Amino acid sequence: MELETLDEFPVWSIDIIAVVIAVAFLIALFFLIRSLRLIDRPSKTHRRSSRFSRPSLIFVIATALALWFMATSMFYRFHARAIGADRIELIYFWPPPPETIQKADLVDIRVIPANRTCGHMIVTTREKTLRSVNFKKCTVAQEILEKLSQHANMKTGQE
Repeated sequence: MELETLDEFPVWSIDIIAVVIAVAFLIALFFLIRSLRLIDRPSKTHRRSSRFSRPSLIFVIATALALWFMATSMFYRFHARAIGADRIELIYFWPPPPETIQKADLVDIRVIPANRTCGHMIVTTREKTLRSVNFKKCTVAQEILEKLSQHANMKTGQE
């Protein structure tokens, strides 16, 4: 099988970024919960303490959005493909295992162009639709589309 990588990110670089963002989220969540507990304590002056930390709330929201972005755009989209005579294997970073698709089950493969990058690839089977990460190598995507169209009678194109 011939392995072709779409993006230029090594696996360890994405994992480091994800761990840093997850730790930042947990720290921000800790400080937000701590500030909320300080509000509930009665003060000696019978005046409500205004120790609620808006920056920690904003930081929790920002890091949660960053984690969501990392999960949806990096970890649940495939990064590489291995093309064999009768099947295609889509390779993910983590946690999904590689997805093996028989060429007979393929319905469509498209490259969706983007403004700053080449775009991303959508592989449609009879049961589901799988998406790749954004990639910069347009020539790799076009070569893959040509190889697959030679081996199987299916529609390939761009939107």
